[in-house]
Amino acid sequence: MRINKQLQDAIRAHAARAYPAEACGLLISSAGGREYIPCANVAKTDRENFQLCERDQAAAEDRGEVLAIIHSHPDKAPTPSMADRVSCELHELPWGIVGWPGGEFEWFKPSGFQAPLLGRDFSHGLLDCWSACRDWYAREAGLKLPNFERQDLWWEDESGPSLYEENFKATGFYQVETAQRGDMLVLQIPTPGRNCFHPNHAAIYLGDEPALISEPAATLGGSGPFIYHHMPGRLASREIYGWSQANRVKLILRHKDYRP
Repeated sequence: MRINKQLQDAIRAHAARAYPAEACGLLISSAGGREYIPCANVAKTDRENFQLCERDQAAAEDRGEVLAIIHSHPDKAPTPSMADRVSCELHELPWGIVGWPGGEFEWFKPSGFQAPLLGRDFSHGLLDCWSACRDWYAREAGLKLPNFERQDLWWEDESGPSLYEENFKATGFYQVETAQRGDMLVLQIPTPGRNCFHPNHAAIYLGDEPALISEPAATLGGSGPFIYHHMPGRLASREIYGWSQANRVKLILRHKDYRP
């Protein structure tokens, strides 16, 4: 996408004001032509992520047609991350990234990209443990599970909802006592020095067979049992299911439509 120097300068100025956090906004087409509308970034981890303020987004949409979503990469090149590419597909709009400092631009648009099951980057709410489980069920078992709006660190709010415990029945799961391949394990994994009031991590129990239908080239040696999961700050992976993980399991869930 090509934009004029005035729009580029407006986007760079917003990136500079927001630095070292990520800036975000919308490029719209209004009666007066193309405009860049800065939006507040309401992500809790705003130096690594962005989340458009819903009120600002609605105001921009009232002014004109949204042409593209814009955000900055503080202290990084404007190369789209895996999370950027996945989110671009979900929004079905072109994206623009500006690196700051520097001010270089890069544009990209939806192209059918899907994050691989293994080796995907972590981004809460987009590429996280629930996303990994949803994608495993979709690609390995043909099950389409719903997504849920979720704020980062929701498990640290004692009075807030316990998302896994409150939603598993509506999603088609029921609780069992002993895991078999394809069951979802829900664990409570605290971060040192922080509160953890609710089960906050999900994994797929693979049993003794770690193979993935959708990624047949990916092999894994050793004896199981194995799990597939995605931990914060790490790439999605398969691992041996050991005592330390089993000791943190709060729920073993089986989907009513899954047949191993």
